[in-house]
Amino acid sequence: MQDSGIIRNVNNERLKGQLRKVSKLQGYLSPGVVIGVLMMNYACEILGYLFEEDIFVTVETRSCVPDAATALANCTIGNNRLRIVDYGKMALTMTKRDAPRGVRIILDPKKTIKYPAMHAWYFNERDVPHREVLDEILDAGRDILSFEYVCILIPQKERKEVVACAECGEPFIPEKGEEKCKYCTGVRYYVVC
Repeated sequence: MQDSGIIRNVNNERLKGQLRKVSKLQGYLSPGVVIGVLMMNYACEILGYLFEEDIFVTVETRSCVPDAATALANCTIGNNRLRIVDYGKMALTMTKRDAPRGVRIILDPKKTIKYPAMHAWYFNERDVPHREVLDEILDAGRDILSFEYVCILIPQKERKEVVACAECGEPFIPEKGEEKCKYCTGVRYYVVC
């Protein structure tokens, strides 16, 4: 694994283990997943939480950051402890299910400016060598992050109605009273061959 040299140079054993975990899940060590690890650790520290607790995470990007929440705290879409609200931002919010408030962590551009390679990567200004970006992120640590306390609207698990499609007969979860599944209305990601 090409990332093993990067991980080997990390002095903090806990962080080293976390980076191995996310690298294994994602398949490689991306800058975004490392930032996600830093965000998860920072949020837990601020709130006094442990990854083993029933924490709830909302991420504001589909890329990389959700993998850190999954690898470190077992927050998944399926267990309803991970929510992706894709604002296209490097941001993560954490709380416990019944907690009145949580913390939102962002990758702060006012702080990343001190790290030219990472800043250029963050703003997609130019191609930056992977290793250079990771080295700067790991060197910066939480110095590139900012936080604010927030109140979070946590979706409650709701019982979903399941109906049989009026055309193909397959069960599906309708939206707004639909009688046909998406496939039968023409929304397709596959064709029968």
